[in-house]
Amino acid sequence: MTKRRRKVSELVKAVNRRLRQSLMRVPHLSARGTRATVALGGGGARGIAHLGAMEVLRGLGIRIEHITGVSIGSLAGALCALNEDISDVQERVIRLVTSEEFQRRQSRMFATAPAADEPATSGLFAWWEQFSRYLGTRRRMLDLISRPSLLPGELIHSIIETLLPDIDIRDVRVPLTIVALDLQSGRQVVMTRGSLRSAVLASTAIPGVFPPVEIDGRQLVDIGVIDALPVAVASEYGSDITIAVDVGADIEPSPPLHTAKDIFLRISDVTERHVRQYTRGMADLVIRPPVSDIPWYDFSRPQELIECGRVAARQTIFREFARSSMSNGQSDAHPR
Repeated sequence: MTKRRRKVSELVKAVNRRLRQSLMRVPHLSARGTRATVALGGGGARGIAHLGAMEVLRGLGIRIEHITGVSIGSLAGALCALNEDISDVQERVIRLVTSEEFQRRQSRMFATAPAADEPATSGLFAWWEQFSRYLGTRRRMLDLISRPSLLPGELIHSIIETLLPDIDIRDVRVPLTIVALDLQSGRQVVMTRGSLRSAVLASTAIPGVFPPVEIDGRQLVDIGVIDALPVAVASEYGSDITIAVDVGADIEPSPPLHTAKDIFLRISDVTERHVRQYTRGMADLVIRPPVSDIPWYDFSRPQELIECGRVAARQTIFREFARSSMSNGQSDAHPR
């Protein structure tokens, strides 16, 4: 271990000690080994922040007995369920997304990324808008008629194959639930067994952008536009607490809208974020990394995203401590 890494490790341990001291004074988190189910939401590249939040939660001694994930949250959840060494998980992800091969694929997939001065969106229709602009109306209509998706599934499939082994979901170390949508029945699908790679591929298959994934005769896709934060599923497992990590963007004011297309896209984006707000209310603890300023398509800043997750998790614990201290009439509401 390098000198710099040793210093970072020592600093992280010191911060975690302070957090654990605060944690012991928060009633619903005070017991060492508190059992938790963690819900990891969708949000494109912003989902890398999940790895920072998970690092802090594990360092606090909270026993994560179940992980649920949607979209990018299913991939992050699978990685954390497979490997309890979160530093190793982070390094693997950083290595992948900064590799020349990944950058080449990203350039192909996100050549239509919006300009910096365009409104940031993160839902299904944000993807559709950018690809539509790139392909053009004529090509888009032909693709809609003749193809199941705008991009081949191999693009995302190769990323999943690189990061995840070809095993059954039941073989991971921490019980894992992956959530997707059945296009034909219109119902939510909760996967706890079967191919890990196929389940994550289905949960990340953005409708219309990537092709549906067939599992047990069902056409499965990303459910993120309907339920991007799987707290309802997580709360069913009966843990001591349910923790949600929401990497969705905030709702920002919009300039005047003048076309039906713009209004349709805006309503879709606002609806997805209001659903997130509703589902966050089902969790006992909500961690919201400050990632709104990072575009959903930008995988070039993994270290920054991971740090955003760490910061948000620590701040959330401190806020819980302060709230508990105030309710109990304690004067030392801010741990030092």
